[in-house]
Amino acid sequence: MNKKIFKKSNTHLLRNRRKIHSITLCLMLIVSLLLGGCSNPSSNGADSTSIVEPSSGKTEAESQPSSSENQDDVDSSENQEEAPSDVADEPDDGTFDYNQHLSLKAPEPAAGESPRILFVGNSHTYTNDLPSIFAQIAEAMGHGSDVQELTEGAYNLTEFADPQDQLGAVLNQKLTEEAWDFVIIQENTNDAFSSPEQAMLPAAMALDEKIRAAGGQTALLMTWSPKNGASIFSLEDVQSVLTENLITVSENLDSLLIPGGVAFMRCLEQYPQIELWAEDEMHPSLEGSYLASCVAYAVIFQESPEGCAYTADLDAETAAQLQSLAAGFLAK
Repeated sequence: MNKKIFKKSNTHLLRNRRKIHSITLCLMLIVSLLLGGCSNPSSNGADSTSIVEPSSGKTEAESQPSSSENQDDVDSSENQEEAPSDVADEPDDGTFDYNQHLSLKAPEPAAGESPRILFVGNSHTYTNDLPSIFAQIAEAMGHGSDVQELTEGAYNLTEFADPQDQLGAVLNQKLTEEAWDFVIIQENTNDAFSSPEQAMLPAAMALDEKIRAAGGQTALLMTWSPKNGASIFSLEDVQSVLTENLITVSENLDSLLIPGGVAFMRCLEQYPQIELWAEDEMHPSLEGSYLASCVAYAVIFQESPEGCAYTADLDAETAAQLQSLAAGFLAK
């Protein structure tokens, strides 16, 4: 397998081939570091948090008990990546072209009847009970399934991959004592943004090895930027980094990829009237969770969710639009 690798750079935040935009972002990052922190996006803009240390992958707020539930946010880092060589050219402003066709790996095989599927992640996954929405979409489309979840606020894959961690031990037991068809893993947005090589990739590789041994296929759930970006970084800046990092990690693993963040960006362009974020402007609204669930269904089952009778109590027009967006990720 021809694996992609990450490389460090002192002159680019995004891909080496990004022109003026990448240099600008790098200078902005240096200024941010000198000032000592990045703002934590919120509805009122009053809260702030320090830059994530590479060794932890969490903000101070994320280290609080899980009852806070809203701690999976984005900060900046000096860790960079080399972009996948098979990604199409990007716009001149350096942001990812979300309308390009993504050559997503298809499952081998796709989910059949009564697949066992495990969701692993944090509040981005358990908000609105995304796994349950996914299961009900599958059922409405004629597929029974055994869908389970292991989620905790602010958790990252490094913790889930650690058998000495409380939930890591639970996951290790599930992966070593049970058989799974698919395991969908969702990284803490901080680590996906700032530590793809140092934190996310090693943890994802360790989990992927156990998932394959359990007879399953690994799928990475790409999350979405906070609605207003993070500190000096716009929504487009943050999502571009998240998108490229998740593509690269999935290629390293040769895993499936559920491009939730790309779906959000396509929806913003095509249906700007649909609110995808909750009031905290970080976690998904019901519409956002439904969209991510539809994308997961399209990837895992390799079927369009269009015409699905289950709408999660959304109005029929909105549900149909979100279903159509998800269907756009199927191979043409």
